[in-house]
Amino acid sequence: MEFSSYQEQAKKTIQEYIQGKEANKLVPFLGLIGEAGSVITELKKSLRDGKAYTSYNKKLKEELGDLLWYIATIATENGLKLDEIASGNLLKIKDRFDIDQSENFIIYDEQYPESERFAREFEIQFDVINEGGKEKVKITNNTTGEQLGDIISDNSHQDDGYRFHDIFHFGYVAFLGWSPVVRKLMKNKRKSDSNTDEIEDGARAAITEELISLYIYSHGMDHQLFKYSNSVDTEVLKTVQKLVSGIEVENCTQKQWETAIINSYKVYDELRKNGGGRVLVSIKNRKLTYLGKN
Repeated sequence: MEFSSYQEQAKKTIQEYIQGKEANKLVPFLGLIGEAGSVITELKKSLRDGKAYTSYNKKLKEELGDLLWYIATIATENGLKLDEIASGNLLKIKDRFDIDQSENFIIYDEQYPESERFAREFEIQFDVINEGGKEKVKITNNTTGEQLGDIISDNSHQDDGYRFHDIFHFGYVAFLGWSPVVRKLMKNKRKSDSNTDEIEDGARAAITEELISLYIYSHGMDHQLFKYSNSVDTEVLKTVQKLVSGIEVENCTQKQWETAIINSYKVYDELRKNGGGRVLVSIKNRKLTYLGKN
């Protein structure tokens, strides 16, 4: 049975209550709560009685059916279509949890001259330099031998390791094919198209990327910088998607962002623990790999 057909049939059984219009609106919500409790009760019985509870599947099916009726009724009374709710939910869940994101991975610079493209695979080196009692980091593109950007410190009163934060930008390159910050560092901004140069590779996009990195880092400080985690809070990922709204990376899914963040922090932890090292950035394989200190 299709959801639309079920909803239409369920609509015919909606009751009118003597308390009036407001009760008619509220009762299905209260019923939904009650039936959810009934579903949990079936689980309790199954856990308590084990195989002796032979009617578990039958009763669970019945309680889930009652739950579905209340959901359909709430949808009907609020002018919503159950099939649209279901399809919208699948899109949302796919965005958040679908591991196979190959169709969402876009090579944003594919149509640009070679000099304006990211190398599809390259190696970078993080070297720790001690200056005036402060540890700073120099990044070198080992493929070309060029230094990437300035030597940076934590820019903080505390030693929090943020001097290694550029690894997050390289993570965005590997897993999202995107990073206006790295484009500037590697001198491959897409200048052949003035709009792309200004909007996608310009200052505002770079500031947005830095803001995302700082925002995630601030959140990560309360979660041991994701050292023991394989997930990122959904609300954090939603905020990231809002921040990139209007630029080319806006279509990246929450799962893609989560993969980029978690894997970048794994490499970040290795860099900080070992005092630098070599990292392979691979767009073609969508990987960020710590190669060791030397």
